[in-house]
Amino acid sequence: MVDKMTNEPKNISTMRNAIKIFMRSLGVLEGKKTFCYDCTYAQCHVIWETAQEKKISVNELATRLNITKSAVSRTVDDLVNKGYLDRKPNPDDRRYVDIELTKKGQKVFLEIELNSRRYFEAVLEIIPENKRDTALEGIQIFSSALYQVFKKDTLE
Repeated sequence: MVDKMTNEPKNISTMRNAIKIFMRSLGVLEGKKTFCYDCTYAQCHVIWETAQEKKISVNELATRLNITKSAVSRTVDDLVNKGYLDRKPNPDDRRYVDIELTKKGQKVFLEIELNSRRYFEAVLEIIPENKRDTALEGIQIFSSALYQVFKKDTLE
């Protein structure tokens, strides 16, 4: 079956439309901070990844977030200016700088975690209980496929 407006297979059209709604609902288009406290989504992800470690490098953040080192550096700069992150010289190799959460950053991380949990609890509550596992499995499969295509495109 073909979508009359786009002339593409119906399942592709359905997927694209669902993703448009998904992104709009998360506030991605305007950079809204749905559950990320006073941070952008990029800043939120940097804080989250940093919270998973005692210290982390810009290179490691770039790898984990699939963004350039320069984009990570700019994001880290903004978070240092907000007082959420500190840069400290790496004791083993002075060429590297370690990124760490400040006490203020740790509080922001906990706030982000709480807001995120509440947000997704509300979303999950709307999904009928007998369809939740299916919905979650679909999200995981779709996320994995997106990541594989993203990695393939960035390597070409």
